[in-house]
Amino acid sequence: MFIELVDVLRCLNAHEETWLVLAAERMKGRDVIDGVLGCPICHAEYPISAGVAHFGRSAPAETHSAPPDENETLRLAALLDLTDTRGYALLFGETGIHAPRLRDFSDVQLLLVDPPPGIRMGDGISGLTTPPAPALPLAAGSARGVALDDKIQPERLQSALERTACCRRCAKDFGSSRRSLFPYRAASPSSRATTVIGWPSACPRPGL
Repeated sequence: MFIELVDVLRCLNAHEETWLVLAAERMKGRDVIDGVLGCPICHAEYPISAGVAHFGRSAPAETHSAPPDENETLRLAALLDLTDTRGYALLFGETGIHAPRLRDFSDVQLLLVDPPPGIRMGDGISGLTTPPAPALPLAAGSARGVALDDKIQPERLQSALERTACCRRCAKDFGSSRRSLFPYRAASPSSRATTVIGWPSACPRPGL
């Protein structure tokens, strides 16, 4: 977990929103490898292990036998508009398989929500797990862009929208009737459909 991303993490319990306090046990550079996040209001604790902050026990992700197609990753980088280093981008579920290659193209910090197996945290890649509830442990309006796989539920989609700063551009293809929004289908027929929520270039962008 990149240490500056701790500032955007929030307690999931029902009380006044507040930041979390980090007790780092092991670090590598600016990445927290192991530690504990604590809420100063309700005293809830959320462990960090192997660079992943655990806010819940998510369902196991599917195993991928091969890395994503490079053209898919390039297209995702373009849709997320990772052209400067400010802020961070969220990758949900299976879209996290693109994270290592995205870091080859951009220095933007990537936060993987319920990351797929086999993705190593660090070097610009952080992770968190979430409970089944739609709420996300992140400050509203803090993410520069969001990529979601086709397993996203409507309530979780709404929560993701609330965490995205100035979101006006969406690319999606859920096989639904909502095709008035720009459709994006991954190049590989075996790949999941992807939704991208990002900034238009004119919007101000928060930095870390």
